[in-house]
Amino acid sequence: MTVTAPRCGSIPLTIALTLAAPLSIVGLSAAYGAYGWQAGLGALVLGTAVLSAGLGRLAGRTLGCLAALIAPLALLVAAAATGNVRDDVVLSAGPTVTARVVEVERTPGNRDPSWDYSLVTDNGAPVPGGSLNQRNQALRIGDQVTVRIDPDGTARPKRPDEIDLSTDLFWAAAVLFTSSATIVGIGLHSGPP
Repeated sequence: MTVTAPRCGSIPLTIALTLAAPLSIVGLSAAYGAYGWQAGLGALVLGTAVLSAGLGRLAGRTLGCLAALIAPLALLVAAAATGNVRDDVVLSAGPTVTARVVEVERTPGNRDPSWDYSLVTDNGAPVPGGSLNQRNQALRIGDQVTVRIDPDGTARPKRPDEIDLSTDLFWAAAVLFTSSATIVGIGLHSGPP
C-alpha cells in the first residue's frame, strides 16, 4: 500500500475546516434561535459555501462536488440536533405552566403526521414560543396540559417528560464528531493535485 504525502497547504486547511464545521453548525442553530429563519438561512448559505469551497479545494473536483451537494443537508441535520439541545437548555430553566388547548391543527406528513396545539395560560394569554407539537392526537380543545415554556418565546413549549437533554447532547455530539472526522479523513487522504 502506497501512502502519499498530503498536498501542500492541506494540513492547515484541514485544521481550519475541522474547526469551521462545528462552529458553523452551532452558529446556524444560534442564528435561527436568536434572529429567526432568515438569519438561519443566511448562516446555512454562508456555512455551506465555506465548507463546500474548502472541501472542494481539499478533496479535488469530484469529491469536492459531492461535498458541495451533501454539505447543506449535513448542516441542516446538525443544526436540528444542536437546536434541540439549545431548546432543552432554555426550557429546562423555564417555568412549568398548566395551559388550555384552544386550537388543534394537523400538520400533514407522508406517514407520520403531527398535531400543533395552540395553548393559552389561565389568564387567557397565548403561551410564548408558539404551539405545542405532538406526534399523536391525544389532546382536544379545552384539555389542560402541563408544559415547560421559555418566557422569551425563543423555544416552542414542550411537555416536561419530552425534555431529554442527555439524548439530544449525544446526537449533537455524534453529528459534530462525524462531520469533523470526515473532514480530517478527507484531509489526511488528499494527495497531490
